[in-house]
Amino acid sequence: MKSANALLILIGVIVLSYLGLLAAKPSLRNMSPMEVLQVLLGDTKDSLRNEKFVSFKAPDMHYKVAFPGLPSQLNVYNAWLHEAIVPTPCYFMADKELGFYVSETQISNSEAPGRTIVAASDRALEGQSGGNNDVIAQSAQTDVLMQIQEFLNSQSESMVRNAGATLFAKMPASSGGGRYFGRSVEGSAKAAGTRYRLQVFYDQQNKRLFAISVVGKPDEIQSRQANQFLNSLQILP
Repeated sequence: MKSANALLILIGVIVLSYLGLLAAKPSLRNMSPMEVLQVLLGDTKDSLRNEKFVSFKAPDMHYKVAFPGLPSQLNVYNAWLHEAIVPTPCYFMADKELGFYVSETQISNSEAPGRTIVAASDRALEGQSGGNNDVIAQSAQTDVLMQIQEFLNSQSESMVRNAGATLFAKMPASSGGGRYFGRSVEGSAKAAGTRYRLQVFYDQQNKRLFAISVVGKPDEIQSRQANQFLNSLQILP
């Protein structure tokens, strides 16, 4: 009985504190309880619209990207606070209208596209002089490119599915002047009335997968800020 009373008192204190907070900060009134919590924890700003974009290089990562300020890291401990399409850990910034996310994933040899085909074609070329060498090499390269395309489809679809999102459109993309193949994906995020844009790129030589996305209100994911963020990604060796 005492524990039940204590729980009721705690709930009452939380509700009163929440109502007092809304009275003290009218800007929070139009936010959901989750958004209010994000603001209180410092994970969401009131607005990033007028912030200056600054180039950011993540420690031990192989990309540069421009954020509207200094980003924080989203990981397994705080991922529940934000609706991210890219895999965690990732770096992000967000306000109540729009979130910016970017991540890098190392792909294992067993999962990397083209590994089996390249190994087999190398063996076929051993001891041969001319003849079908060029045909075999060209065929192997074509097969590798097809595997990379299938890999990009699989990875982008998996990210969307794991985030509980819906995929509306998917098209080829590239980065680094065409050096890195990719996918550009759009759809509805898990939260009602929320959309996302996702771009995924694969560094074949170093077996790294890069994902960058914006998540927010439909108009905001097409905004100048969203385009500036997505277009700023630079993949490094």
